[in-house]
Amino acid sequence: MSEIHNPHLYVLLVFDGQYFFIPQDEVLSIEIIADVLMTDDDIGAVGRFSGHGLESPVFCLAYDLSLLSEVPSCREYFVLLKDEEQPLGITCDEVENINFKQEHFYPQDLPDVMQTQNSPIRQLLFYQEQVACVCSGSALVKYLSNS
Repeated sequence: MSEIHNPHLYVLLVFDGQYFFIPQDEVLSIEIIADVLMTDDDIGAVGRFSGHGLESPVFCLAYDLSLLSEVPSCREYFVLLKDEEQPLGITCDEVENINFKQEHFYPQDLPDVMQTQNSPIRQLLFYQEQVACVCSGSALVKYLSNS
């Protein structure tokens, strides 16, 4: 049975008070942080996850999208993003499925003046009284691979 694409379904990742929305069909799975083997890694990952037939690096991001070398105690989950070569994980405090259409969310394109070459953020929306970021899973994987 083929996967049905719904452009309105997103996964909300919350870390360091930042809200990040990623299309649900670009997420392989949501896992608990206890399943990560914490190791030092030369690519900036905080650990590795063995599942789905592959070993995947797991990254921990700060509010400004810089890499953290240690996982804060509030991070209980990680989201495994799809990638052609190897899925990548991102730790988060909270995870939730959100339907943009039901919630009446309308992301706005990031103004050209605010875009940077390496940033995965391409859209913004107002969520729970603050600005939230919207990006594709592939843009986030590319960002992490180049960090």
